[in-house]
Amino acid sequence: MKSIVPAGIVILALGGCASLGPLPGSARSPGSARDSAGSSTAVSAYPAQDQNTSPRLIIPADGSAPVIGIPIGGDLYLPVTGGPPVTAVGTSP
Repeated sequence: MKSIVPAGIVILALGGCASLGPLPGSARSPGSARDSAGSSTAVSAYPAQDQNTSPRLIIPADGSAPVIGIPIGGDLYLPVTGGPPVTAVGTSP
């Protein structure tokens, strides 16, 4: 009886891992018309995110003094001195 419980857990874990894979509708056949239409360029509905997460000088949108902040997404920056996130414009390109 004691060996049935660990064996059941292993079977459930393996069954859960087997379902992790590509979605059934995402597979394409090698000779499909979509491949020959130049699918090498991917178009995204969202703009590319800035991968540079180093602190930078920012100008807050409320007109207060410039501060140094870390980008956390969109136009939100986390001031390095602490406090809540600030909506701002970055001065770096």
